[in-house]
Amino acid sequence: MPAEHVVAENSKKSKPRLSTTPSSVLPPRLSFKAGLTVFLSAGLVLFLLSRPYYLLVHTLIEFLCVVITTAVFLIAWNTRATVRSPFFVILAAGFLVTGLVDLLHTFTYQGMQVLPAANANTATQLWLVARALGACAFLTAVLVLNRPVRISARAWLLFFLSLGGALVALIWPLGLFPVSYIEGVGLSPFKVQSEYVVMVLLLLAALLLVMRRRHLDQRLVTLLLGALVMNILSELLFTWYVDVYGVFNFLGHYCKLGGVVLVYFALIEGTLRAPFGTLFREMTDSYDQLNTELQKRRLAEQQQQRASRETAILYHMSRLLHRTLNLDELAHLTLSAVTSPAAGCFERATLFTVNRRSNMLQGMLGVPREMAALVLPDIEDDHGWDELQLDEQSRVEQRTTDYNQKVIKQRLPLDVDDNALARALVEKRVVLVQQPDQEATGGKGLATTLGLGPYACAPLTGREQVMGVLLVDNPLSRQRIDPQHRRFLELFASQAGSALDNASLVKRLKMAHSNLQDVQEQLIHGEKMAVLGEMAAQVAHELRNPLVSVGGFARRLSRKTSEDQETVAYATIIAREVRRMEEMLNNILAFSKKQLVCLESCRVAPLLKEVIDLEYELCQKRQITIGTEIDETLPEIVGDCRQIRQVFLNLVINARQVMSQGGVLTVRARRTSLRGEEAVRVEIEDTGGGIGPDIIRNIFNPFFSTTPKGTGLGLSISHRIIAQHHGQIEVVNGEHGARFVVVLPVKQPQNPDPLGQRQRLSQEI
Repeated sequence: MPAEHVVAENSKKSKPRLSTTPSSVLPPRLSFKAGLTVFLSAGLVLFLLSRPYYLLVHTLIEFLCVVITTAVFLIAWNTRATVRSPFFVILAAGFLVTGLVDLLHTFTYQGMQVLPAANANTATQLWLVARALGACAFLTAVLVLNRPVRISARAWLLFFLSLGGALVALIWPLGLFPVSYIEGVGLSPFKVQSEYVVMVLLLLAALLLVMRRRHLDQRLVTLLLGALVMNILSELLFTWYVDVYGVFNFLGHYCKLGGVVLVYFALIEGTLRAPFGTLFREMTDSYDQLNTELQKRRLAEQQQQRASRETAILYHMSRLLHRTLNLDELAHLTLSAVTSPAAGCFERATLFTVNRRSNMLQGMLGVPREMAALVLPDIEDDHGWDELQLDEQSRVEQRTTDYNQKVIKQRLPLDVDDNALARALVEKRVVLVQQPDQEATGGKGLATTLGLGPYACAPLTGREQVMGVLLVDNPLSRQRIDPQHRRFLELFASQAGSALDNASLVKRLKMAHSNLQDVQEQLIHGEKMAVLGEMAAQVAHELRNPLVSVGGFARRLSRKTSEDQETVAYATIIAREVRRMEEMLNNILAFSKKQLVCLESCRVAPLLKEVIDLEYELCQKRQITIGTEIDETLPEIVGDCRQIRQVFLNLVINARQVMSQGGVLTVRARRTSLRGEEAVRVEIEDTGGGIGPDIIRNIFNPFFSTTPKGTGLGLSISHRIIAQHHGQIEVVNGEHGARFVVVLPVKQPQNPDPLGQRQRLSQEI
């Protein structure tokens, strides 16, 4: 039989028989109901007897307490050789001295007239000393429980006798103890505060006893906790009485008697009824510790075997991932592999990629374990990894799941304070989230939408940058991700990131080759567009002069009073349409000609307020509420104030136009950073329902408009203005509508790259 099995059997056999004392010499155990009945009945009899004979009842209770505490001491003292724990000796020595002080308290009680210093104050002072000694005995006994203390039993007895004698001497004959009871007034503040201190000591002893309860028998712990509760209740009652013969005084004495009786039964339980259970409890704990160590050793062996298996799996998975250079196929393989039962044992995997332009994380693909079986079925041997094939049909089925449809709609800001995915990407480490509902706003919203269980985020790091974030979770079992799974995820993410980086490099090479083939066609097309642009500008310029004349005469006709109302109406229509044509021609001219940027110091907050004032009446007519969240301490930026104001005005006008039935227009402005430099972020959000995915990708293209009367140049011009200021502009769909975000640097770059800026601008437009 193995050694650990022998230890376990021995520990099991040693626990049932804890006492060899004949049961005939021990008092029988009372049930809780029987003991409570006896205690309440005796208390009722004594209470009724105390009404005419209070002094007799008080003396009887105190003598019983003294007798029982003496018995407690005798039992513990005579069994100290059998029960070597200092717990019982300390408790017994403290209770012996407590009983002696209680005897003095009884002799000095008001009406006894046994000692010359007998009065209510002296009796109350002795009561405080006795309670303090009892609380110290309890607290000291619990503190040394199961701890090596090299102090003999006689030393403990001498300590408590000396402490008790010194405190009694302060009362009589020295008379230095503070007054505790005032005739005709009641308890002094010192007495009440001292009782609270004693209660705190008793409560601390109870808490420590609960924390170390495994070192004592359960029944013994219950009795001692009951004794502590009775003593605390007794101290509390002794803060309420005024008359030394009152009801609270009686109840306090009787609760103290109950506590002493419980300690007596606890001493019988721990020293006579089950001495060997107390004596050999440390040995039992040693057996338990040995079994624990053996279990740790077996667990370590299992972990080593598991680590070897994981290493082999990672090797085969690395070969599998590096076998393909197709990004789409590689993404499906990566997510399927990490959810395979033979690998990471995660129930679901999700891929998020980084959009550096919008500074956002975008959901790309989500694969649950049941769909991963289409790609990676259960593999019985290592050779199965080399035979796996990923066809187009399997990828289509994975992309059409309900979970993946939710994933591709997710957009998360690259903000470490908003979600765990951003923290994993920025800090380049695995981030565990065991309680998704306690995450920040973005993380909590993602967990709710996708139904995430405990999850982990691992960055997919390439040679130069982090390409995305891999999210794995356990939504069904809700199992936490342990350190072993985290280590596996780190290694797997490193392999997957390297494979994705290689595939991305190959894809970029193919795109570069294709772009080189298209350069000639693009140049020819660019020349054609330039000619068309020049021609459009010339035509627009030529058309403006006759339009001015037509519009002027039409306006004069509309203002001229005439009995022919139809003529006036026709003239008004002509004037209105001429103004619209002039606006279109002005936009075309503004877009076709090169705009000069006049740099100056601009304050964003006044510009926004000016734009809001211009649109306020029109918004009121459409029942649109304007809300502002503008930081008044925004720094000044360097730019063309007129053009920046035009950008904000265009965005507010667009927001107003999409809310024809009313809504809320929100303008926000706060500090932020752009490319590591200080910047200002402005958000203009509407509740117009948002922008469709087929429209949002073309929204900044010139001449693209969703309204019949629009020219499609407002947002394109705004985009160019922000690009000329080396800023960023983007649009995202919020919960109720669209949100345009403009980020402008506080200072313009010292040596901007005009050619690169024009190239980026042409690509964006």
